[in-house]
Amino acid sequence: MSAPAAPAAPSSPGADAPGRRPARTPRPASWRGVTVYAVGVLVLAILGSIVLAGAQDKATSAGALLFVLSPFLMAVGLRTIGREGWADAGLRLGRERGWYLFAVLWMPAAFAVALLVGVLTGQVHGQDGGLSLFGTLVVGGMVARTLFALFEEWGWRGYLEPRLQALGVRGLRRHLAVGALWAVWHVPYIVAMGDEYTDVPLAAQIPLFFVAVLAMAVVTGVMRARTGSVWPAVVEHGVANAVAFALLDERVVVIDAPLVYAARPEGLVVLALLVVSAVVVWRRWGERD
Repeated sequence: MSAPAAPAAPSSPGADAPGRRPARTPRPASWRGVTVYAVGVLVLAILGSIVLAGAQDKATSAGALLFVLSPFLMAVGLRTIGREGWADAGLRLGRERGWYLFAVLWMPAAFAVALLVGVLTGQVHGQDGGLSLFGTLVVGGMVARTLFALFEEWGWRGYLEPRLQALGVRGLRRHLAVGALWAVWHVPYIVAMGDEYTDVPLAAQIPLFFVAVLAMAVVTGVMRARTGSVWPAVVEHGVANAVAFALLDERVVVIDAPLVYAARPEGLVVLALLVVSAVVVWRRWGERD
């Protein structure tokens, strides 16, 4: 007598349902995708800066918006239209959440040291009512600055960092590669803004800015690797910009030697602190993957 046939294994719900498209498998990281991202952000940055250069109100021009949106647009486009998926975008809060506190304090502390040294040398002067105005400007600008930081960081730390990691680019090289593109991306904007961006001659400002961005890329890259999240970089970037823009307002503080004491990454005092921070953070927490 033959044994009864075993029942057929149940199929997964909807696996063969008529009219239903099979789920698409996300495309793996590729050098093609990285190249498309890099070329795309640079092209959009140049186009935005051309529009920006001819605008009467540069701060609110469509060119400025296109520029700041370009990393976000390219990252979202590649992850959706390019079908690369969102698995490695780092959209969860992540692990090692002490990095969020570091993200809030790091750049404001560097700015504070630069201004304190300037005060002690007689090169920085606080204005009457400046402290109150500083608080108002920081609070009032925090949402917009953090939103702009999100537009950048979803590209740099949310897309490019994990894509390069998936392609086998190791820690420090990866952070510096992201930083190099990040720095070059800023150049059209800096040139288009002209005197509204800095009083320092561009021949000095741009090289100093490159060093600063590379240092910041190492620190934010380590934060991204340690936490697995893009959000610490968003927080750091948003807080840094909100505080810096407030401290660059001459109604808050007057800086006689901005090349040295300005509360911006390429100010020489801040720049030195950023380089030291990058070395310490990398040596102590860098992941040599």
